[in-house]
Amino acid sequence: MSRFPHPSPADLVMRTVEELAEHPDANATVGVVLHLTGAVPDPAGLREHVAGRLTGLPCLTHLLSGDGPTARWVPAAPDLARHIGERRVGSEPEDLEAAVRVLLREPLPERAPAWRMVLLHGHAPDGFALLYLTHHAVQDGGSMAAVMEALFGDPLVSGQPSAAVARDVSRAPRPRLRHLPRSAARLLPQMRGHKLWQSPSRPLSSRRDTLWTRLPSARLRTAARAGDASTNDVCLAALAHAVAGWAETAWPRAAKVPLPVMIPVNLRTPKEATAPGNRLFLTRVDLPGGAMPPGERLARTRAVTAPLKSAEHKALLRAVLTHLPRWLFARLVAVSTAPRRLTVCVSYFVMRRRLHYGDAVVHGIDGVICCPPGVPLAVVVLAYEDVVSACFRIDTALPGAESLPTRWRQAVADLAGSAS
Repeated sequence: MSRFPHPSPADLVMRTVEELAEHPDANATVGVVLHLTGAVPDPAGLREHVAGRLTGLPCLTHLLSGDGPTARWVPAAPDLARHIGERRVGSEPEDLEAAVRVLLREPLPERAPAWRMVLLHGHAPDGFALLYLTHHAVQDGGSMAAVMEALFGDPLVSGQPSAAVARDVSRAPRPRLRHLPRSAARLLPQMRGHKLWQSPSRPLSSRRDTLWTRLPSARLRTAARAGDASTNDVCLAALAHAVAGWAETAWPRAAKVPLPVMIPVNLRTPKEATAPGNRLFLTRVDLPGGAMPPGERLARTRAVTAPLKSAEHKALLRAVLTHLPRWLFARLVAVSTAPRRLTVCVSYFVMRRRLHYGDAVVHGIDGVICCPPGVPLAVVVLAYEDVVSACFRIDTALPGAESLPTRWRQAVADLAGSAS
């Protein structure tokens, strides 16, 4: 029997929404692309390497079985010949991204732990890539970070933080009765419908554009210091700026109003670093909309994201995640993911440890986010060493939205430039 609890309603909803997808672009597959410098390895050696570390990675050795009250995490030994493969791609750098888009549409192994790894090579003369994909019902960003650290990082030394673990959740005080009304009130905005993305003339689809853009990490830090904000605030403000500029002509109903975004708050503790299932809470904030200078937008963004940084509020979210009656939590998840409440999803993650496979060093990491049906746009921003990479998954029903990555990058540059 598995030592892990039942899947949460948040886990189950990721499987349910995928069933609504009319195209595999809108599946619930998430992952990362590791870019390495060095000789292309032998796939057999890679399988042996992963096999030697599976014991400490239960999220790779369990599958989600059943549904509703009967759902269980079931132990299952992965067949590494099936889970780890190899693919040669074209010789141009853009051929790698094209290959990732194709692999994203392919189903994960059936009746087996929901993950796969693909060794990709041919696109660079002195390197290769490792594509890791999994199902969002089984792993969130925290557990994927833990897997990458376990497979390709040096062992943690005492006191060294893992990127998988929320820094202040373990230290957060237990919610007190007098704090609950104020904290609960912060959850109410995500219950409000907005219908911002429900256009009779342009219904949303299940087709997605998948685009990446990259910039120096120093640019984010410069903008954050100048605005007395976090780097996550900079990412969010830049996205709101990009959407407002795009919507002015392409989607007028979103041009002059606050932009509702859903932000996953990591609530994973050290003991749960590699456990199967999600340990996050999707929290909605309404970012400042309309036309305004980027610096003003950052200041107003910093104000609305303050609860996300509050240990008290995280303690409440953790209590909801672990102590709320299952039926009530399921109702909360169902209400917050109803079509008229779905909106842009944004994640921000920092990989703090340097990764490598043997002598081959990871010099860059791209995130891969899912964009389920009803979600117009999903973005994951992943910082690793000197580079920040943003993955945009965009509903193709949004006219001209392929410009959003460039608009976001320019908004970050404007914020950093105004600081100099």
